[in-house]
Amino acid sequence: MLWLSFAFTYLAMLTLSLAMSRHHKTLFGAAPSAGRSLLLRSGAIAALVVGLVLSIAELGGEIGSVTWLCQLMLAGLLLVALMAWRQRWVLPLAALLPAGALLQLLF
Repeated sequence: MLWLSFAFTYLAMLTLSLAMSRHHKTLFGAAPSAGRSLLLRSGAIAALVVGLVLSIAELGGEIGSVTWLCQLMLAGLLLVALMAWRQRWVLPLAALLPAGALLQLLF
């Protein structure tokens, strides 16, 4: 479940960056509307909460929250690196991470 938690933290960091007009323009070619920006921020908060809950459910309160903070940092670093060097990989990775986590849960 830690991979799924990481997938949600990456998704949260991605949606927070897409709520900013600069990054939204980079990936989609246009700035987000005010409603879309609010929706992206709300989705980011929900993804952060889900990632935290999954991490705490897997490892307990103390270690789970510390692990979630580490995942949050790593997801941010991964997103920054991808936005700097490989912008095309940002959105497909957001789909591949949860798919890989679900496959791990099945096997």
